[in-house]
Amino acid sequence: MNHAEDWIRERLASKRWLAWVAESDGEVCGHVFLHPVERVPEPYENNTPLGYVTNFYVVPERRNRGFGAALLQALRRHAQGSGMDVLIVWPSERSVPLYHRSGFQSPTELLEAR
Repeated sequence: MNHAEDWIRERLASKRWLAWVAESDGEVCGHVFLHPVERVPEPYENNTPLGYVTNFYVVPERRNRGFGAALLQALRRHAQGSGMDVLIVWPSERSVPLYHRSGFQSPTELLEAR
């Protein structure tokens, strides 16, 4: 096994990360990962975790066939059922239209320091 595979196995086994896969003809053709991020409790705010969406990929020969939309739909259903009211993602330029169609919007309250 390589480092990435070890890392993924450990995170999925610990339930700190969740993953969805898409299959076609018995082979995995796509995946997306979700990491619930706890918020520090505040007495007057909603303290539900937010979700960090990452590592979203569909093999090129299976793109534009609904696999990506299905993965995001399953992830969003789980997030809503778990009480997550915010999902964040750093999309690739190519994936932005798919995220927009799936209900993601550009934030108005986010700052970043690099």
